Amino acid sequence: MVSVRWLIALGAACAGLASLGFWQLDRAEQKGARIALYRERQAATPLDFNSILTPAESHVWRRVALRGHFIDRHVLLDNRVQAGRAGYDVLTLFALDDGRVVLVNRGFMAMKGDRSAIPELVAPADPTVARGFIGPPPASGIALDTSRAELMAPHIVRVQAVDMSGLAELLATPVWPQLVYLDAGHPAALAVDWAPPGDGSAKHRAYAVQWFAMAGVLGAIGLWNLYGKRPAAR
Repeated sequence: MVSVRWLIALGAACAGLASLGFWQLDRAEQKGARIALYRERQAATPLDFNSILTPAESHVWRRVALRGHFIDRHVLLDNRVQAGRAGYDVLTLFALDDGRVVLVNRGFMAMKGDRSAIPELVAPADPTVARGFIGPPPASGIALDTSRAELMAPHIVRVQAVDMSGLAELLATPVWPQLVYLDAGHPAALAVDWAPPGDGSAKHRAYAVQWFAMAGVLGAIGLWNLYGKRPAAR
């Protein structure tokens, strides 16, 4: 006779597998909503960054125009790869006409020589209008605090991750807490290839199907053990 404990354990296992399936469906919905929000904000009317008084989450992914000039101070985000080449994302300070300072991600620069080689970084100092979009710091697989930053030259710092508050302290300059990703075609742009935030909703839905299938199979095995093994009545 099947014990009550066995039935409880079977039910708990099936419920646990099903809950994982629902969790994956929730993740799929969240990621689908994120990519939809990205597309909506990219298509919206560009903002004049100089008119933005305080940072807000609602600004993320919005296209903007900045009026001001670049400053010859750069942050190199290490361990970046583009088209199979290792290198850096180059973040350069940009002074707005009203005196605020923004970090502008100018794109990718391939590493030349070994890691001790100091890149030749030049940004136009003349007044300009820089166009791009507001975004979060690039994801980095190595999260180290800014105390581990390397001073490669008086105007160049190399870091392993972008922490906006830490960079402001490191650079001894109040920095706007959101990045701006520069459009290709600007004289200061490097190798620009901005990818939209990963969707991945299809992957999570596939995982959900797998968890639901496992719950179904386990339930079927349990029912077979419960009813299929009973001796035939005489």
